[in-house]
Amino acid sequence: MKKLFTLSMIASALFTAQASASTQLKVGFNEAYNSPIYHGMVKAADELKTLSDGEMTLRLYEGGQLGNVHEMLEQVSLGELDMSMQVFGGYAQYLPRLGALETPYLVRDYDHLTAIFDSSWGMEARNELETVFNLKPIDSWFFGVRQTTSNKAINSLADMRGMKLRTPNAKALINYAKGVGAIPSPIAYAEVYLALQTNAVDGQENPISSIEAMKFYEVQPYLAMTNHVVQDQAISISAERWSSLSKQEQEWLMAALKAGGEEAEKRIKENTEAYLAKFKQAGVTVTHPDLADFRTAMKPYYQELDKEFGEGFTQTLMTVK
Repeated sequence: MKKLFTLSMIASALFTAQASASTQLKVGFNEAYNSPIYHGMVKAADELKTLSDGEMTLRLYEGGQLGNVHEMLEQVSLGELDMSMQVFGGYAQYLPRLGALETPYLVRDYDHLTAIFDSSWGMEARNELETVFNLKPIDSWFFGVRQTTSNKAINSLADMRGMKLRTPNAKALINYAKGVGAIPSPIAYAEVYLALQTNAVDGQENPISSIEAMKFYEVQPYLAMTNHVVQDQAISISAERWSSLSKQEQEWLMAALKAGGEEAEKRIKENTEAYLAKFKQAGVTVTHPDLADFRTAMKPYYQELDKEFGEGFTQTLMTVK
C-alpha cells in the first residue's frame, strides 16, 4: 500500500512538473470574432498545440478585449502581453518612418509589402523595434486593401470633398482624408458603427473583410473601390518572451503562424467577392472611381516624407522588389 502511495505521489509530481513546463502565450488583437484574422489565429493555435503535442498553446483575446491596437502593442512592449498585431505601418508610434507604408498608393500590392518587410530597410526597422522597444515582429499576414464606404456615391475625387471621413489615428490615413479633400475624423474602431449609424461621420475606410465583420455595410449605402492602402498584420512578440522560448518552441511558433497566415489570407481572398455580392444584396452601390486623380493628390505627401526622412526615401520603398 505504501509503495502504491509512493508511486501515486511520483506520478502526481511528474504531471505537475509537465503542466508547469507547458508554455501559454497570450495574444491580443483587434479583429472581431469570426473575421479572417480571428480564424487565422484559431488555425495557428490549433497548429501550435498539434506540433508541440500540447506543450505550447495560444490564448486568444480577439475584438480589442485588451485595448486598442496601440495599447496592446504597448502591453507587449512592457511585457504585460505576449503577442499582438498591428499593420506594419502602424508601428509608427515607435518608429515614425514606418508610417510611410500607410501612405496611399505607395505600396503596390501585398507581395511588394512583404518584400519591404523582409528587405534590409524592413529588417533594420524590425531590429530597432526589438532592441529599443522590446517588440519583435516575427511574421506578416495579409490583411486586405482599404476601400471607402460613404453615405453618398463616390465616382470621382470631387465627391470626397467636405466628407467627414473616419480614419484610425494614423498620420498617413489622416493625410489620405486631407489629400482627397475630406475632413479626417479619428474614432476608435469599436465605435465606428455607431458613428456611421448616427451620421456623426459621413464615411470610413477599411479592408472589405473588416467592413463585413463590423457590419459597416448595414449603415453605409455606398462603397467606393479606392484601393488606397495595401495592409498586412505584422505580428510581434515580446523580445524577452521570445528569448525565453527554446529553439524548438520558436520553430513551432513560426510554423504555426505560417499556417495561420495562410488560413487568414485564403479566407480574405475567397471572401472578397462573396462579401461584395452580400453588400450589393443588402442595397449597397459599389463604384469604381478613376484613381489617377487620387494618386496625384497624394504626391505632396511623398514630398513631405522625402523632406522628413531623406531625399529618395519614398523612391527607395516604391522600388523594393
